[in-house]
Amino acid sequence: MSIRRVFSILLIAGLALAAGACKKAGGAKTLIMVSKGVHPYYAPCFEGFKEAAEKLGYKAEYVAPEAFELPRQVKVLEDLVARQVDGIALSALDDGGLVPVVHEATKAGIKLLTFDAPAPSTEALSYIGTANEAAGKALGEALIKLLGGKGEIAVLQGGMSAPNLNQRFAGLQAALKAAPGIKIVAREDTEGKLESTVNKAESLLQAHPHLSAFVGVSGEGAPGAAAVVKERKLGGKVQVVGFDDLPETLDHIRQGNVAFCVAQKTYLMGWLSVLRLDDAIHGKAIPKIIDTGVAMVTKANVDSYQADMRKEVAALSASK
Repeated sequence: MSIRRVFSILLIAGLALAAGACKKAGGAKTLIMVSKGVHPYYAPCFEGFKEAAEKLGYKAEYVAPEAFELPRQVKVLEDLVARQVDGIALSALDDGGLVPVVHEATKAGIKLLTFDAPAPSTEALSYIGTANEAAGKALGEALIKLLGGKGEIAVLQGGMSAPNLNQRFAGLQAALKAAPGIKIVAREDTEGKLESTVNKAESLLQAHPHLSAFVGVSGEGAPGAAAVVKERKLGGKVQVVGFDDLPETLDHIRQGNVAFCVAQKTYLMGWLSVLRLDDAIHGKAIPKIIDTGVAMVTKANVDSYQADMRKEVAALSASK
């Protein structure tokens, strides 16, 4: 073998070793938050995720599929597996459809858990978020009181295959068994889009002139329906309730267009996702399910509930 050939082999081997060393010592490990799609709901989730990552010395990134479509989310995850990132917090758009790609990530040694929306059929290490069926039942019980146990309601849901939204709807149905005077007359897919919600709400009012309430089981439901109710001057006649404390929803609560919303502890979800990924990366066992709880937001506490939730996170931060 020539000297030049030996030198070339040694040079290539040296570059490979250097590349491996750079990967290990080239900076902080990378944790990725993956949402279902582009939606303002995820802003406080990533805020908590990023702040916890900075505290523990990780690099945090946020990736949103361009649309609420399973193939797009799968592609995002496949790209992250190819990048060999260290950890992923995933808001699952589907359950069974994510099994292969989550297996691929797990096989590659990537620590992956779900937040906000679970994927129980996959190999995800944990689910961190709302106990959705219980939250849906809590919404239903509050709705019964609001309507006095009778009336027609229309459910607005951003995607019919999302496990977390279906669980909320199941909880709502369970609660309404105690109020046979309340009837679900429609359940519409809003595709997670505000403009679609507005269109669906307008059509539902035409199809059901005696409608008593709109019930949003996803974030866009309440503000979209409230905009229509406000425009048609139906406040007080048609109630609006829903999930998630989007800024538009909170404004409608202050104005009286939304009676209440069930606020998920989104910042806490993001924060805990990093803590548990950190545990997994260091070989520690983590709980299979972590319920982050909810807060019922009404006109009475709309300007104070967020401070109460931040106190909870501050206590966790101090203990880590």
